[in-house]
Amino acid sequence: MGTKDIIHLKIDNFAFESVENFNYLISILNADNKMNIEIAERIAKGNKAYFANAKLIKSAFLKKHQSENI
Repeated sequence: MGTKDIIHLKIDNFAFESVENFNYLISILNADNKMNIEIAERIAKGNKAYFANAKLIKSAFLKKHQSENI
């Protein structure tokens, strides 16, 4: 979209710019109401969290203390 193609919604003195999608709370909302963008982002966040903590998850220390709690 060029600068001339931007659509604004005006209510009283407020102007709202049209966007393809946006985050609201923990969901991604878009004009088409499709979930594929949100699903892909949640998978990417899950992978990032797993690989950031992979050493901790695989550690013998964690496994030893986890069995004590059960």
